[in-house]
Amino acid sequence: MFLSNGQLVYSPTDLTRYMSSHFACWMDRLSLEHPHISQQKDKPDPLMQALAKKGLALEDIQEEKFIQQGKTLIKITGNSDTDKFLKTKESMQSGIDIIAQARLEMGQFCGFADFLVKVPHNDNDTPSHLGDWHYEAWDSKLANSVKTSFIVQLCSYSQMLESIQGVLPKHITVVLGNGSQSRYSVKDYYSYYSKLLSSFINAQENFNPDQRPDPSASKNWENWSDLAKQILLEQDHLSQVADISKSQIKKLNHAEINTLEQLSITDKEHISGIHPEILQKRIAQAKIQHASLGLEIPKFEILKPEQGKKVGLALLPPLSPLDVFFDIEGYPLDVGGLEYLWGNIYFDNHGHRQFKDFWAHNKEQEKQCFKDFIDWVYQRWIEDPAMHIYHYANYEIAACQKLMGRYGVCEDELDQLLRNNVFIDLYKLVKGGLLLGTPSYSIKNVELLY
Repeated sequence: MFLSNGQLVYSPTDLTRYMSSHFACWMDRLSLEHPHISQQKDKPDPLMQALAKKGLALEDIQEEKFIQQGKTLIKITGNSDTDKFLKTKESMQSGIDIIAQARLEMGQFCGFADFLVKVPHNDNDTPSHLGDWHYEAWDSKLANSVKTSFIVQLCSYSQMLESIQGVLPKHITVVLGNGSQSRYSVKDYYSYYSKLLSSFINAQENFNPDQRPDPSASKNWENWSDLAKQILLEQDHLSQVADISKSQIKKLNHAEINTLEQLSITDKEHISGIHPEILQKRIAQAKIQHASLGLEIPKFEILKPEQGKKVGLALLPPLSPLDVFFDIEGYPLDVGGLEYLWGNIYFDNHGHRQFKDFWAHNKEQEKQCFKDFIDWVYQRWIEDPAMHIYHYANYEIAACQKLMGRYGVCEDELDQLLRNNVFIDLYKLVKGGLLLGTPSYSIKNVELLY
């Protein structure tokens, strides 16, 4: 959003930001009215900057595809947004097949659609102001699956198109990073879009700089993350308690427990809507987090399972000399992602720790990397069926399953390793066996202990 001649102007991005984070949208508006607030934004993220460049490259690829299909294409340029808007309308009226970087405007909304694609009319189609054709909006995205925000953005472009051509486009299209195209009917999503738009406009018309939305109620904080975390820390907000859910926070608030400290000292044994056992876990978590405030190394407790039960650390299998400790590093900027480093620690016959790595710089090497890793660990398992592969959280398993499906190799070997519980997720063991005074049980937090 920005100010033009004293009037607020919005973009489809403002609408999708409002959808995912009322807090971030409110902060955008506040910083517009009080520019010094912008100093509290997060520092520029190099990854996001690199993604933006990748996005532009993806648009160039799609442009080339249109040209190879024999389509007439114009890329809108100009000295001002007004020039670009006029050129976009002229291109629509002249019937250019593809209009790239099209400038669209309607009331207080404006934006640039990646592509406008000409659609010839059928006999039953409502005539447009342009003639026997109209335009549909296409957007290219690096993602490999369609997100709700993509649909909302394209619905906004479609509404702006309707104001120019007199008819609402029937379809919208998302071109994904893997090259696939997903086409959707506008009418299937327009009701949701309209309600969201109405809510957004209402929020802007009734904006109150003294009524900041609760950061914890948002899915994300966009480029206001550092500020949001600081606010929640200052509020001693319950959302800082590891594993707590939004519904549990609401129920605790109803019971007049509003902060982490209040939860850590409560003697309540029953809270409506929260199972007593879960309540005691949340209280214990709050206690150890509160006790860890200001400490470089957080406090922790080993959870002892009940007699006869094997949970948490008690699930650790016996040592095998062929055990492998496994971690993957991925590169998200490659189309579809690239699992480029497969790192493994193991012990040799003399008990000395060794490191084995598999590297991939492209898809062909990724396939070979996956195959070599599975062949290596599978042979170790055949040699000793008591051997295990240790990893932290689900990323490694998900990556192996993804690559098995992508390349159609090692299906039997991976299936046997999974069915025989050779992979051991240490995250699950830690969660069930350790009480740690941190807001989450990520590997970064667990590492603070050693």
